[in-house]
Amino acid sequence: MSRQKTGLNGFLVASVLLAAICLLPGMVFGQKKIILTDSNPSMLIGKSIYFFEDQKKQIEIGDLLSGKVNNRFKLYDKDAPNFGNVELRTWNKFTVINHSTSQWSLLVDSYSLDTLYFYYPDSSGNYQNIKSGRSLPLSARKYKSSVYVFDLLVPPGDSATFYLRVESFFMQYPLILMTKEKFVEVYHKKDRVEGFYYGFLLLLVLYNLFLYFSAGDKSYLYYIAYVIFNGLLIAQLKGFVAELWGDRLHFMWQYSPFVIGITGSVTFLFGQNILGTKVHAPWMHKLINFVFLPLYGLICILSLAGHNLLASNLNQIVGMAGLLLLYFSAIIVYRKGFRFARFFLLACFFYFFGVTIYVLKAFTILPHNTFTNNAIEIGSTFQMIMFAFTLADKVRAYKREKSAAQKETIALLKENERIIREQNKLLEIKVDERTKELQETLDDLEVSQIQLQETNQLITKEKEISENLLLNILPYETAQELKMKGKADAKFYQDVTVMFTDFKDFTGITEFMEPDKLVAELDYCFRAFDAIMEKYDIEKIKTIGDSYMAASGLPVPDESSARRMVSAAIEIKNFMEEYKEEKIRQQIRPFEIRIGVHTGPIVAGIVGSKKFAYDIWGDTVNTASRMESSGEQGKINISGATYVLIKNHFQCTYRGKITAKSKGEVDMYFVEAERS
Repeated sequence: MSRQKTGLNGFLVASVLLAAICLLPGMVFGQKKIILTDSNPSMLIGKSIYFFEDQKKQIEIGDLLSGKVNNRFKLYDKDAPNFGNVELRTWNKFTVINHSTSQWSLLVDSYSLDTLYFYYPDSSGNYQNIKSGRSLPLSARKYKSSVYVFDLLVPPGDSATFYLRVESFFMQYPLILMTKEKFVEVYHKKDRVEGFYYGFLLLLVLYNLFLYFSAGDKSYLYYIAYVIFNGLLIAQLKGFVAELWGDRLHFMWQYSPFVIGITGSVTFLFGQNILGTKVHAPWMHKLINFVFLPLYGLICILSLAGHNLLASNLNQIVGMAGLLLLYFSAIIVYRKGFRFARFFLLACFFYFFGVTIYVLKAFTILPHNTFTNNAIEIGSTFQMIMFAFTLADKVRAYKREKSAAQKETIALLKENERIIREQNKLLEIKVDERTKELQETLDDLEVSQIQLQETNQLITKEKEISENLLLNILPYETAQELKMKGKADAKFYQDVTVMFTDFKDFTGITEFMEPDKLVAELDYCFRAFDAIMEKYDIEKIKTIGDSYMAASGLPVPDESSARRMVSAAIEIKNFMEEYKEEKIRQQIRPFEIRIGVHTGPIVAGIVGSKKFAYDIWGDTVNTASRMESSGEQGKINISGATYVLIKNHFQCTYRGKITAKSKGEVDMYFVEAERS
């Protein structure tokens, strides 16, 4: 029976091993691979890459090669990676098998990427990297183009795995594998399209400059500014600024939302001028002046301050809303009989159509080709043509109106001259009467103003007193919440450092000290503690008899809360040592202090509705109290949790595991001094 059982167990073990061996190739070689062939010289590889989002930006290539994070890679499900407008770092991984005789490259077809690192295996199997991205000057890149190009060094018949690290705030980047010959062909066509586009812009600028000097109409200058900035915007977004001007304008890479903001402002100014919104759509005119133009100013400021993600998101919202606003403004103007607005409507339609095609391409809804990749330039070209028609039609209408208005004006001037002479006589009489009334009113107003100023000063003074009283018992954030909502919600904080102090044998001292002197001594000590708390930005919670309680790391969480609390505790200890020496010289029995500190989670808030006070609760508070009661006079006793946070900044002595009431054995340390 024993032999049969042993044989059965052996059979089961062998079966499991055999199944594992059969499944192992599927697990090891199950990764999707890209096959390079001469018959397919260009391919989007979004659905063949593996990726993961490195939110904390802590993963390096060594972690990938060691296999620590392999389980985080996921297969992408679209033709082109697209994570939207978000500050992010992604790792991308793909494997190729070369069945062709051509030289291949990886193209990252999006210029709006800050930093790229391409990792490739060398002949020894070690991974090297190439840095690129718009943060890198054009002169430092191997390929001087408006896309980022990396060579795929894979010998024919061989395979290799590559990694691409992408960091930016605009995370849309089509990945294309392309032969060198195909790359030259495709981007030669692209350069021809861009050459035609910017040649066309130059012709528009020169032609309208000629019209301006001929007619003297400022509308042409607005149009020229619009054409120049719109061309600069597209050149910046598509990488042509670097391609055409090299490193001279490299600094612009980090201010792309700024360029968009300036272009949007110029577009609104041109739209206001050409549509005459001040006259024909006054509320639209005010909306542009007091909402959209200030928002574009804010976008420019955010971009210059380095907040490009926020500026970019705001750009998209303001740009779309602004396009709709100009569109509806054109409808209003057209309905009032100004036919030139129809060209403006067509211009908005063409540009919106081009942007829509480009966005759908970025989201892989439409295929990635020459038309979709240049949709913005195409829409912008037609928009500029329609704007030129709008301007020409407006000038013709303006001339007709001007001729008719001149005749009408002459007749009106004659009639007005007669009426004015009669009115002047009446006005002189009315002015004298009104002047007397106004003088009396001004005298009354001066008296009222003086009284109002005195009242305002009194109200301001009382308000300051109330504010100071409230802030003296509550943290600023809690006080603000209480004023706004009428209540303050309790909040949970993960890492707060709590300190308790207590005077040794306080009850015994009170027996030999008059009450008023005892209170005066406590007040003297606690006022010194309060000053130390304010110095280190620590919240005093309360005093309970001779016990003093404070907490750092709230209401605003702070990684340095433990370090600040221990520094404050050292100052309190030093103060009490000087206090003790002074009292001994006066032959007065001094207070001797114990200090306990612990770090952990707490809940903080306001209890009750009358005579409310800010307080904290939780096991952390109890543990901090045990640190104080388990300490020694003149010592700062801290828990192991606090020690971990401050050990690199302070010299401490380990006391061992000390039994604390209701806590069992707890690691405790005495803080000796701050490290130099």
